Amino acid sequence: MKRLIVGFFALAIAQVLGGCQKNEFDTATGLGGGSGNGTIVVRLTDGPGAYEAVYIVVDSVRVHFESGDTVSGWYTISRIRSEYDLLAYANGKDTIIAESPIPAGYYSQIRLYIGSGSHIAKGGSTSPLEIPSGSQSGLKLNIQANILPGTKYELMLDFDAGQSIVVTGNGRFKLKPVIKVVTTAISGSLTGVVMPDTTDATVWAIAGADTSTTLADTTGLFKFRYLTPGIYILQIVPADITYWDTTLTNVPVAAAQNTDIGTITLRKK
Repeated sequence: MKRLIVGFFALAIAQVLGGCQKNEFDTATGLGGGSGNGTIVVRLTDGPGAYEAVYIVVDSVRVHFESGDTVSGWYTISRIRSEYDLLAYANGKDTIIAESPIPAGYYSQIRLYIGSGSHIAKGGSTSPLEIPSGSQSGLKLNIQANILPGTKYELMLDFDAGQSIVVTGNGRFKLKPVIKVVTTAISGSLTGVVMPDTTDATVWAIAGADTSTTLADTTGLFKFRYLTPGIYILQIVPADITYWDTTLTNVPVAAAQNTDIGTITLRKK
């Protein structure tokens, strides 16, 4: 597999923190600098390496909005300090290291801020894993992620522990990461309008065992976000019992796309 070799680039910690404070995304309220919000999920996987374990400590994860400059446009998507054994996620295994809503738009970079305590295990003993500038400027990875509103995306960080660790002449271990980044849209959305809009309809989207529900608003509009791609059955159940329930079948939902089924007019009993 062709690998993308990624090095560390210096950036003053004061500038990074200043940019994050200025452009911090409020995950509690969903407020940010984009037109609508999508969701990003960051996963970590690895290839085999000649070690018993390779532990890295991730303090935080941030992504960079393309329209920002070098110190602005940064959004923190995880602040949870966690330790990962890279070799535990080989042979098709992976783990989620960050997940968060972010403003829609184009993102060009992700940074992993590596903390103290990273180490390797080999031959029954452990040794520190040195991360040059890792805790300050972060491990910078170039990405191409066009986040659309109402869509969930995965960033898969494919680490190569075997090629990423360099042993110096005096027996020290340094991390010079070799990582491939793959971006994939993993959800779509579904919209429509229920008429009359006074029926206060509940709408169900069903695909096998995957069931989602939402309410039509005062204009009759409904929208499902983050649906798994597939073929759905829609069930519209009005609160006004003078109208019949309605079912639509074979409704397609595709990744990174919105399916607009138009207006559904309920029949009077």
